[in-house]
Amino acid sequence: MSQIDRLLEQGMSLHQQGQYEPAGKLYQQILALNNKHPDAHNLLGAVYVVYKNYKLAEKHFLKSIKLSGSYAPAHYNLGKAYLDQGKLQPAFGAFSRAVRLKPDYVEAIFLLANTQVRQGDLPPAQVAYEKVIAWHPRNYEAHNNLGSVLQDQSDYHSSLEHHQAAINLKPDFELAYLNLSNALVELERHNDALELLSTCLGHCNSVKVHHEIGRVYQQLGQMKEARSAYLSAISIDPSEGKSYRHLVDITKNDNNENIDLMALVSNACQLDNITTEAREHLNFALAKLLDSLKDYGGAFSAYKAGNDLHRALESYKNSDSVILFNSIKSAYNKNTLIEVDDPVSNDNRPIFILGMPRSGTTLVEQIIASHTSVTGAGELPYLADQVKQFKGGSVAFHKRFAKMNHEQLGSVASGYLAGLNQYDQGLTKITDKMPHNFLYIGLIAKLFPNAKIIHCKRHPMANCLSIYKAYFAAKNAHPYAWNLKELAHYHNLYEDLMAHWRDVLPGRFYEVSYEQLTSNQEDESRKLIEYCGLDWQEACLDFHNTQRKVKTASAFQVRQPMHNQSVDLWKRYGDALQPLLDHLYIPPEYVDE
Repeated sequence: MSQIDRLLEQGMSLHQQGQYEPAGKLYQQILALNNKHPDAHNLLGAVYVVYKNYKLAEKHFLKSIKLSGSYAPAHYNLGKAYLDQGKLQPAFGAFSRAVRLKPDYVEAIFLLANTQVRQGDLPPAQVAYEKVIAWHPRNYEAHNNLGSVLQDQSDYHSSLEHHQAAINLKPDFELAYLNLSNALVELERHNDALELLSTCLGHCNSVKVHHEIGRVYQQLGQMKEARSAYLSAISIDPSEGKSYRHLVDITKNDNNENIDLMALVSNACQLDNITTEAREHLNFALAKLLDSLKDYGGAFSAYKAGNDLHRALESYKNSDSVILFNSIKSAYNKNTLIEVDDPVSNDNRPIFILGMPRSGTTLVEQIIASHTSVTGAGELPYLADQVKQFKGGSVAFHKRFAKMNHEQLGSVASGYLAGLNQYDQGLTKITDKMPHNFLYIGLIAKLFPNAKIIHCKRHPMANCLSIYKAYFAAKNAHPYAWNLKELAHYHNLYEDLMAHWRDVLPGRFYEVSYEQLTSNQEDESRKLIEYCGLDWQEACLDFHNTQRKVKTASAFQVRQPMHNQSVDLWKRYGDALQPLLDHLYIPPEYVDE
């Protein structure tokens, strides 16, 4: 055995034992003897990755590749270095080359799929994970990740078996329990989720699990149990900001246990070394408490601090929204939306409840879903999914809309109905209260001429303040929401688009005012039920007693009797809202309010 081979064998042995520093020194000795040794360059690069010295790591990986371009492990390790740094496109290229050189390179296929997920390219990631599982059925991470990709594509049923497989293979796999719980909740199987999470506590008594238990109880309306779970999470980790925010949300007006919320939150805010995310949640929690004490100046300062922290993490451009809204207005006009004798779908079950977030959509759904002929399905992603999966994304879909034939439109309708059917309980109507479906009113009218459409509107200042005060947990769900000027800009685009829909689809949708609904509950509720083609039921007035799961930020509010306390709340914030008022379009009907 040559000296270089002996040094390489010793270095690899130390490397496998996790003794990276001595292993690295041996690789350097090899390169001092032969600077063109591809294995030594590759392995030394891997050592540098451990110490996050990516510059030197990339240098040695590229040298190894240059010396032996067909050496798949060097491409794989280069991809790992790129992925660690968030350089997704170079990572994708490196992993792709590794797989081309070695088609059965399972580790490279797995990380290629992870990269595609982070790029938002879900269908090919799904295929890649399926390949990994076909070759290695006991790869619990691949099962879990495949389940998550299926969830991200709203295929919750299919995700169940993979998350469960991950748990069966690794009974203490906390992330798989949490992902499986989320899928069960999406499928309205909340009690199954609670049972699963109780099992999980036997393996991992963690903050995340207790918080998830609280979230499930909160959606069920069991606030006492939810509070207990959030307090358990906080007791394990006092810096768990998210649990404080949820605890305040459900306790500030319903504090039967006499929890000293202000002391809890204030003490947490003083902790050292809390994460930026935790500080976001704590600021929102503190703001809600100050708001309830009518300290509007202090509340706004805390809201702004929380929003500013979150906005720094968002990627949002006003110009992108302008392009999207203009493409919609251009695509859906009186010519393209003309009614035909052969409708795309005759399905009359959907009731689309839409409008800006925090405009009363959850309240309206709760009223309608209190009727015995209605299934309240909540916020369904299926229409947006059909649009976004089109090659080129939403803008490309809208540009092609006018040229779509009956069969293509039928495919879009079928894709939506496949999702809706998961919630079909055999009742006459099913509500879909995804607020941003206001983008698709023209598409809805074309696909489902017999569907009901309800637009919820609210005073722009009150609506925007309510959005600014809400914490939207879903990543990139409302990227415009965290800055007052950007919020005003987006709301103006929404107002303009709604004016367009009124012009091209006169009388096609019903509009309900939040202010009128909260001031004249019975009259407005009766009008809503009549519009939906249903007979009146008194239960629609007692909506707050309806036992259904509510998953949105309004989960607590809609379990309370109707009130209009928040109608003019924005006026109490005074000059703090001037940046919003300076940029926000106020329709004539609200000018004197």
